[in-house]
Amino acid sequence: MSADIPLQAFEALLHSPNAPTVCRALNMYQVAAAYTQLSGGNPLEPLAADVRRVALDILSHPPVEAGADITAAFDHVSALNVLTTLAEPGDLALITQVLETTPYDEVRAVAALAATTARRE
Repeated sequence: MSADIPLQAFEALLHSPNAPTVCRALNMYQVAAAYTQLSGGNPLEPLAADVRRVALDILSHPPVEAGADITAAFDHVSALNVLTTLAEPGDLALITQVLETTPYDEVRAVAALAATTARRE
């Protein structure tokens, strides 16, 4: 079995037109990144740049409204959560805009963490 198959499957989730599915993919990436300390590597790391681009794209749009399978602004929470490890200095303006304009406490809290990551050099 090719090692590329799990990456292809993850990439399909990441680029799904379904917002809850994309959020799951972002959350899967963050869990895999957390396991890096225990396992010695993130198996999804080859897609880190793509994950970051998807997260930034999500933040450039208004947050999703609550639905049957997603809570309000869960897309922004998922995107910001992954940016707590992947944010770069060039992402700070967008993260700060979300931080300053969101009405959601959870989004604000995770945005503050992502902003801290973006400020690192």
